[in-house]
Amino acid sequence: MKRLVIALFAAAFLFACNNEKKTDETAGKTEEKKESAAIAYPYKAAYSSDFSIGDANHSKLVLDLYKMWEDNKVDEMKTLLADSVSIDFPDGNKFNDNKVDSMLNFAKQVRATLSSLKITFDGWMPVHANDANEDYVLVWSRDYSTNLSGKVDSSRVHAYFLIKNNKVRSWSEFQQKLSPATPPPKK
Repeated sequence: MKRLVIALFAAAFLFACNNEKKTDETAGKTEEKKESAAIAYPYKAAYSSDFSIGDANHSKLVLDLYKMWEDNKVDEMKTLLADSVSIDFPDGNKFNDNKVDSMLNFAKQVRATLSSLKITFDGWMPVHANDANEDYVLVWSRDYSTNLSGKVDSSRVHAYFLIKNNKVRSWSEFQQKLSPATPPPKK
């Protein structure tokens, strides 16, 4: 009987220690959040500075769009796009609020100028703008293309995609040429 009481006391003591530890961890996380909220940034974000990790399914959606582009399956992209699509290109040109069919016709014309295209990814991240309640996917990639004349081109690309109702609504691209142009990596 004495052993049973000692065992119960020891179990209760261990349980109490585990609870205190969890409370301390929680308190530490709360304290961390307060510390980061107290940071005085030298600039105010025009759009938002309050982001959290978004829905991973949005990243899958964007990567599927890239895969269809790479494989020259432009017509299949329609299922992933909103009814109206906007694009900001690296050269400053814009494709603004045009119907998805117009965008797909434009995409077919552009893709037809390439004999091959290979895209590799450095990374991607879905984010949610908490204060604006909007979802984006950030993508870092490298594009390796060959035009119909055989000229090889390669570039490093950053793009962000706005997701609305689980469809790509718009995106903006930023590009840096890789110099000299490099061939795509071997598989």
